Amino acid sequence: MKKVIGNPNQINEDLISQIKKARFNNYYINNHKDFRDKILNEIKIDDEVLDIGMAMRDKHKNIKSKLLETLDVNDFGDYPDIICDICSNIEGLEKKYDKIICLAILEHVYDPFKAVGNLKKMLKDDGIIYGYVPYLYYYHAPRDLKFQDYFRFSKDALAYLFKDFKDIELFPIRGRISSPLNILFAGRWKRYIEKTKINIFLDKLSSDEKNSIQCSGYNFIVKK
Repeated sequence: MKKVIGNPNQINEDLISQIKKARFNNYYINNHKDFRDKILNEIKIDDEVLDIGMAMRDKHKNIKSKLLETLDVNDFGDYPDIICDICSNIEGLEKKYDKIICLAILEHVYDPFKAVGNLKKMLKDDGIIYGYVPYLYYYHAPRDLKFQDYFRFSKDALAYLFKDFKDIELFPIRGRISSPLNILFAGRWKRYIEKTKINIFLDKLSSDEKNSIQCSGYNFIVKK
């Protein structure tokens, strides 16, 4: 006689239900556009914004908001505004921000579940997180390990990671064909070849469904 411990069938059904809540948007597979421009367009002048790791890079200066702060675990002199480990203590940052920008951050934290829980605490009610995480992507920590490269995230992982948020929209980056080419030509594919937009043509040879699950990574928008 088979032995059943707990209620695994119900747990799996709950997981499937959670995964199905995530919505897909293939705009960035089909168009050579910058997700950061979407972030800029959605930030309001009266928003209080946190740009973790100054991930907006050269577009950080274009953010127009009532408050704009940066956060990092290391002190680089005039950067960041807040030195904090988002996997640990965030005392004083609770319910402070309308928008949090978290691009290419979560793969570098040692406890993404704790980090996301803390990001949720840092958001005001109805706050939004704009982010990016890699999936089929090469290892990219520096040799001195000043920051580390821990995790990769499938669509299922993201759906579970943000299970306590009311809405999650995923924007796959690169599709089934261009993702392995990006790994093969590490860095050069993005800097040079993608400027020709050949990746868009190549990924059209695959289905939307396959492109959505076999991708380089995901931009995402989650709402508290």
